Amino acid sequence: MNLRPVLTAALLLSLAGPAFADPPDFDRPGAGFATSVLPAGTLALEQGLPTYERQRQDGYLDRTYTADSLIRIGLGGPAELQVGGSAWNRLEERGMGSRRHAVGHGDTNVGVKIAPGGSSDSGNGFSWAALANVTFANGDEDFGNGAKQYSLGATGQWQPDDNHQNTLYANVDRLKGRNSWTLAPTFGRKFGENWMAYLEADAIHDADDGNELQAGGGVAYSIGDHAQLDAYALHRIGGHGPSFIGGLGISVFFGKKA
Repeated sequence: MNLRPVLTAALLLSLAGPAFADPPDFDRPGAGFATSVLPAGTLALEQGLPTYERQRQDGYLDRTYTADSLIRIGLGGPAELQVGGSAWNRLEERGMGSRRHAVGHGDTNVGVKIAPGGSSDSGNGFSWAALANVTFANGDEDFGNGAKQYSLGATGQWQPDDNHQNTLYANVDRLKGRNSWTLAPTFGRKFGENWMAYLEADAIHDADDGNELQAGGGVAYSIGDHAQLDAYALHRIGGHGPSFIGGLGISVFFGKKA
């Protein structure tokens, strides 16, 4: 499965929709995902512009740029289909007296999100959603897992009022018979009609590299009712893993009026 044809089809579908439905919550940015799903028959594209990652390991310094994409399609009721991947990646590696770079595409994942509250806002209080994903080993050597991966995650969201939003994200990835775990709380606040900012901490147990702890945050800016710009950054504060992760993104919702 190659992500390029899927992205092309998504673009054609979006151009075919002359009117808009009510906007959804986007999954970008931050750990986890929204606790609502898209209305039936609508589509959203969430695109990294790109993501940057810096990691020093085994005497090498790696810099990776990833144009990650997520396509969301409302299935009706509490369900939505998701297709994700990265059609373009660039790796710059330096160390041990050598230097190289590589360009290619990453693995493709397909998943289903279930949000018991349906596609409408749940209002103040508590809401949750679960997402099951399968990632296919179709990426280039430098940018893929090398084997099929299964993932199961859940996000719980608490809204004490209209301006504050706190979430807890938990996820397990199973790859080559081994499990990696992530637990990530976020604390968000709205500023006016268009701005949102949040703080985040990611506690990760990687099956290969051990424990890591990342902390940071981000902002999102709404453009009208159907688009959003975002920026975020995470820094390693303990254990292994990337020393810095940061990125920009844009999310756009397409769909016909009911």
